[in-house]
Amino acid sequence: MSAAARAAVVVDAAGAVEIRSYDVPEPGPGEFVLKLELCGVCGTDAHIYQGRLASITFPALLGHEIVGTLAALGEGVTADHAGHPVAVGDRVGVFPALSCGRCYQCQVRRRPGNCPQRRPSYGFASPVTDPPHLTGGFAEYLYAAKAGTVFYRTGLPAEVAVLQEPMSVALHGIERGAVGVGSTVIVQGVGAIGLMAVVAARAAGAHRIVAVGAPDARLELAAALGADATVSIQELTDVAGRRRAVFDALGAPGADCVIGASGSPHAFMEAIDLVADGGVLAELGNFTDRGTVPFNPFSDLLKRDITIAGVYGAGPDMLRRYHHALRILERGGWPYDRVVSHRVPLERVREGLTALGSGSPLDGRDIVKLAIDPTA
Repeated sequence: MSAAARAAVVVDAAGAVEIRSYDVPEPGPGEFVLKLELCGVCGTDAHIYQGRLASITFPALLGHEIVGTLAALGEGVTADHAGHPVAVGDRVGVFPALSCGRCYQCQVRRRPGNCPQRRPSYGFASPVTDPPHLTGGFAEYLYAAKAGTVFYRTGLPAEVAVLQEPMSVALHGIERGAVGVGSTVIVQGVGAIGLMAVVAARAAGAHRIVAVGAPDARLELAAALGADATVSIQELTDVAGRRRAVFDALGAPGADCVIGASGSPHAFMEAIDLVADGGVLAELGNFTDRGTVPFNPFSDLLKRDITIAGVYGAGPDMLRRYHHALRILERGGWPYDRVVSHRVPLERVREGLTALGSGSPLDGRDIVKLAIDPTA
């Protein structure tokens, strides 16, 4: 392609974000080029910006919640991964990770994340000092240089389609938490992942869902997306009092499943106390290293016969979950268009990452979900 693309590159941890220009390559066999419409900003992006993920070397081009329109198709790219024909101009959502699908880890252990041939996911490849440069979603174009990149065509609005990746992570948590018909569920943390966990729990047949977190704008949206009750951590700052309020809202002294989506090690310990004996804590939030907490294997785990399930991203069977996430979003029924509260241009990536990481308002409003709009 005879074009250049702007990209917002993080120069160093907690440092400057520069707008750099890169040539947009012609896609080779099995590759494609995407014109970005929106890229969601994940809490993980904010942690990476602060230097909390050791695998990222700066300068880095972040952004892995990717939706856009196909700008150029390489040889052999004629359909999405559901078999639907695609053409230039079609809107698609792109899954950031790709494994070989053939090795022992992929086929026998079903751990594609451990595939020895797996290359860095889009939004995680670093440093961006050598080509290919356009490997993350905080840019005008994405060069899908990994032949076989998983993507799906969709007619959803971009602000809804951008939720497909966080929904896939929530689905992993719901499955690991064994949520099914009649389950009681507490969702701790109401960022984008927590909000999608509310939807996923409802889709799985949960009987009662209580969402715990802040600020009020997120709690209000959690209720609109299917939570039966909400509890504010800003109004109830005492942990013991908050626990009583959560149980009162749940109607039981503990939940069958607690989805931990707050990203705080201290909240992890609080979540353990919210699980019913014999229940499951599915921990999604601590995706980067935020420190350690005191833990008693006897009183916190064995005596209560609970299960603690680590949920790392979309996890094993991640491609199936990504597809199912799209199906849930396309079915509709919930106000998904309200989740993206802020759309900011490339020039404001640093401002957005800083606000999200500190929990501060942006443009005078609390952030529910932040997205980068390279056309803004």
